[in-house]
Amino acid sequence: MNIDKEAFEYAIQKIDDGFIFENFAVSFLSSTLGYEFIPVGGTKDKGVDGYQHTFHRKGKEKIIYQLSTQLTYSDKIEDTILKLQQNKIEFDAIYYVTNRKLNNTDALIETLYEKYKIQVRIFDIRWFVSNSNNNESSIRAYHSYVETYLHEFSKPGKSQVIANLDSDSRLYVFLSQQFDVKSDDFKLDDLLADTLIIYALEGTDPDKELLMNKNEIKEAIKKYIKFDPQLLDSKIDERLVSLSRKPRKIKYHTPKDGYCLPYETRIEIEERNIKDEILLNTFFEQTKKQIQKFFSDLSVNVKDIQKLITDIFNKIYEKQGLEFSNFVLNGDNKSNIEQDLSTVIGNVVDSSSVVLQNKEKVKTAIHLSIREIIYNGTEEQHRFLKSLSNTYLMMFMLKWEPKVSTYFETLASKLNVFVDNSIIVPALSEHYLDESNKRHWNLLKKASESGIKMYINESLLDELVSHFQKINNVYYKDFKDNEEYYLFDDYELLFIDEVLIRAYFYAKKRNFVKTFDDFLNNFVDPNLKFLKDELIIYLKDVFNIIYISNESWDIKIDQEEKEKLTIKLEEKKIRPKAESDAEMILAIYHLRNKNNESSDSGIFGYKTWWLSKDTSTFWAVEEVLGNKYPISCYIRPDFIYNYIALKPSTSEVKEAYSEIFPTMLGVNLSYHMPKEVSETVRQKIKEFHDKPTVRIKQILKNLGEKLKSDPKLRNRHSVELFLDSELKKMQ
Repeated sequence: MNIDKEAFEYAIQKIDDGFIFENFAVSFLSSTLGYEFIPVGGTKDKGVDGYQHTFHRKGKEKIIYQLSTQLTYSDKIEDTILKLQQNKIEFDAIYYVTNRKLNNTDALIETLYEKYKIQVRIFDIRWFVSNSNNNESSIRAYHSYVETYLHEFSKPGKSQVIANLDSDSRLYVFLSQQFDVKSDDFKLDDLLADTLIIYALEGTDPDKELLMNKNEIKEAIKKYIKFDPQLLDSKIDERLVSLSRKPRKIKYHTPKDGYCLPYETRIEIEERNIKDEILLNTFFEQTKKQIQKFFSDLSVNVKDIQKLITDIFNKIYEKQGLEFSNFVLNGDNKSNIEQDLSTVIGNVVDSSSVVLQNKEKVKTAIHLSIREIIYNGTEEQHRFLKSLSNTYLMMFMLKWEPKVSTYFETLASKLNVFVDNSIIVPALSEHYLDESNKRHWNLLKKASESGIKMYINESLLDELVSHFQKINNVYYKDFKDNEEYYLFDDYELLFIDEVLIRAYFYAKKRNFVKTFDDFLNNFVDPNLKFLKDELIIYLKDVFNIIYISNESWDIKIDQEEKEKLTIKLEEKKIRPKAESDAEMILAIYHLRNKNNESSDSGIFGYKTWWLSKDTSTFWAVEEVLGNKYPISCYIRPDFIYNYIALKPSTSEVKEAYSEIFPTMLGVNLSYHMPKEVSETVRQKIKEFHDKPTVRIKQILKNLGEKLKSDPKLRNRHSVELFLDSELKKMQ
């Protein structure tokens, strides 16, 4: 099947990572030209970045291929020629291979030949496009690139991002950490919430009546980190109470419902801020001085050096923060840092205002400077980078990391989820709650926005229809004539078992509705005549949950397996419910097999799941069917809630990084970071580098499946009804 050339050009031009382009280009060149390519110089480092992305044909060492994603190319080609000559590498010709569109190259080729007597040929994006359907091997090279590196996600609109998820230690370390019980002991969300609260309260003063209420504190935090940290919302509430107790770090003034920093804390913060500002300024002054020295040696002048420093260290933490932080804090994996630095620096300089003819020299000077800083820097430079690295590790552990965000956004776009009534009914009951308390409602809304495709089949819809009929009967039988009893006291209404009836009384007590029919009328006609059709429309319109009829489903279930599973489930459920659940469970497994999900899903795992709170019935599958279906059919609601619905997007995380790396806030957030976090991360990074690539892919898939379905995980917020949590507080 031929490749769409327009899609091919778009996908290849998006690559800005030199190593991803190298992997694709070498494979594509080999399949198109029929040669085997060998890295020039092997693995030995020569020059600033050695011979990164430089190859020769096997048996034809004098023909060099330079691979590059850089926007500038003339200086890059000349720089490569000079490095090869300086290191006494004999060569007759250079092929410059790039995913950029280069114009007016004839004059450059002629100039370089006159100057160096070297033949230069250029393969730009047009060469790739013209050869995209050259043969089966070149087509496979492209498809392999798309499957491995091009990740699609749908928040807020469908888009693509290039990322090497399985060959980067970040995803392995993050997923592994989710199952480490020690991670809970670090209480990083407490530390982060405390720091952000105190940071937000700077400038408050009770003597001047400068106070902030809870909402103002949360709004200030949003402005500092550039996104709404929804998973910290309840934690901020909790920490405001804790920090107000002795020994007090903050003060709460009850009459004015406001918080402020007490005098002692203000003095402590002011002294610390002075030290941090001195450290920040010293870092920039020393780093500018070092870079200016290298600029002087290369006869280069750059106006805004501080912006270059800021942008480069920002990109270092964004693009290779985990390995870089591990190196800064523990001295590990020097080679990995070296490998990625030139790509990061190259991208920043290419995007900067540095004049075109100076860009290659600027890249060289900055690379030399940063190597000098990280290997032989001053005490202040090391302290500053250690502070930023501790802050990075805190953010990494709390999911605020671009590569981690990309993984979960891509995963969301691949999921096909059947939604159980244990999620839908509570969501409907939250209709009149404040937005922040609509946990099931927000779960479904955010799941849809993130690209998760949600469905309800005929048996689940029939259950929902029956539920509406049931609560209508229960209300008129048991509650209609006793409304005053439940409206008198919130405590009494919280004990009502039927959540929709309980929600009705909660809404009526607050004058949102007058009658039970008014309440039902939010969802369907209260006469319930067209219940099924109206629910189909409601679920599609409000939550984007699509109805699938039995006729269109085309599911073939082993009836013997269904009967065995039904009998087992009857130990805890009535026959109709047990039969319906057995059918749903086996349907999920049928769809997985039918769509070949075990081989097509890669590190993201299975696509088809049942979103339900009733995950305990998987024991019946294991007892009846043994190891036939080792992966659960259930996806936990708290997985979607914590890792997809409330997680900041990749773009939000990157914007937060621009405020934190390298800034005063980045230093402030680093205080009180447990040293054990760094050591734990260090061990996981070592594990990653010790394992072969194929094992990494297998482990990532297994960890992802466990994260989606394991009900025993403790380190996450549960999806609990707000009124249930209120009842717990009263008891």
